[in-house]
Amino acid sequence: MYEFIEGQVLRTEYSTIPYMWIRSKQPAKSICIMLPGLGYTTQRPLFHYSTGICLDQNIDVLHINYQFAKNEHFKMLPDPDQDQWMYEDVKSVVDEVLKERSYDQCFLLSKSIGTIPMAMEWKQRNYVRNAFGIWLTPLIKMDEVYQTLLKTELPSLCIIGDQDHHYNEERISAITTNHLVNTVVIPNTEHSIEVKGDVLATIDALKVAVKQINEFVKKHKE
Repeated sequence: MYEFIEGQVLRTEYSTIPYMWIRSKQPAKSICIMLPGLGYTTQRPLFHYSTGICLDQNIDVLHINYQFAKNEHFKMLPDPDQDQWMYEDVKSVVDEVLKERSYDQCFLLSKSIGTIPMAMEWKQRNYVRNAFGIWLTPLIKMDEVYQTLLKTELPSLCIIGDQDHHYNEERISAITTNHLVNTVVIPNTEHSIEVKGDVLATIDALKVAVKQINEFVKKHKE
């Protein structure tokens, strides 16, 4: 049985971050922290099914539902300040949740803009412990995200479509040389892992992504 705990963290007067913590009533050893995209929320298919995968494996789930697209103060900042804002928002929620329950293992699953604070945490290691990474449509045209995936020493899964506007064949080829990163390129799919104008092909593509996530989680779950 799981408890669904909704809350929010007031980090500054300009930043309130809602979250959903889905936790087992019997303490779990693992948690998956999920960082959505700017418009691709935790209610969308990749997060919905990833949440189900985690719960099936007795992994607690934390959805961090930041709302940067609606925050005028955030949008006025230069990119480096936005990146730091995102990271501080994520960290503040994780700190709040981990005050109540500790975990031996952490999965971090991010999509799109969420891969920016994930890349920052991958280097700073403020809260990841015994960590594994799932990078969905990472912003690999950004040097920090690219370099983090290229050099990571933590087992990771990277999924991206070859029609994604952030796809870069040269950088993906380089990332595949890191034996700790399982890189999956899904043909004909764009930034939402969808095939434009073809619903059935989109469903097939999502099945590929979800299967990869399921296998990765099952492989590394303690």
